[in-house]
Amino acid sequence: MKAAVVGCGWLGERLAAYLVKQGLQVIATTTSPEKLKPISASGAEAHLLEFGKTTDFTFLNDCDAAIFSMPAAKDNWHAAFRQLDLNFPKTIFFSSSGIYPQTIGTFTEDNTDGLRADLALSEETVRVKFPQTNILRLAGLMGDERNLSNFFKNRAPSDPDKAVNHIHYEDIVHAVHLVLLSDVQAETFNIVAPKHPTIAQILNIPSGNTGKSARIISAEKFIQNFNYKFIHPNPQYFSR
Repeated sequence: MKAAVVGCGWLGERLAAYLVKQGLQVIATTTSPEKLKPISASGAEAHLLEFGKTTDFTFLNDCDAAIFSMPAAKDNWHAAFRQLDLNFPKTIFFSSSGIYPQTIGTFTEDNTDGLRADLALSEETVRVKFPQTNILRLAGLMGDERNLSNFFKNRAPSDPDKAVNHIHYEDIVHAVHLVLLSDVQAETFNIVAPKHPTIAQILNIPSGNTGKSARIISAEKFIQNFNYKFIHPNPQYFSR
């Protein structure tokens, strides 16, 4: 399979490297010339691509799949994306679990009320262009240097009793590979670790332990559809 990772930021670089190791032919794009060399070092074919500026997309012509890893919360790529004259049998778009309301409750893919407008528009933009797209709503990205100990290195959390919705990048790259190898199309999946400790539990700091109900994003649909067992099910142990 020849797959394009369109947008190699922190996650995209790790995904491209993982897919190469799984035997895929990978084309990876970036908007930063300085990233071309490290992307190529992972075994991927690296190209500069910036929607609205890039005019030659022929290097993507024969791709069997495209993973769109653009910033979902921004709309500066929408107009140019709509004009793309490309065809991919399989497509995946990285959205965010932040699309769900910031209220107490458990949210699944069936929840369609009160979705965050900018993220919903990005999802719609991709689905209109490529109706077969599987949308992965990613929770807070963690792994390697991305952890709460670093985030709160010089400040205290404002709400230590808040339950987290996090995901380790190793589970994301495995999830993407599974979706690519499947026949699933036009589905939406929450990709989030199934355990939801509080910030205080992760940081091992004192907590008021208020017992407040939490905002929980459920990954049950993905677990059931792919019989998936998370590599890192509990964010409390991500950095150990």
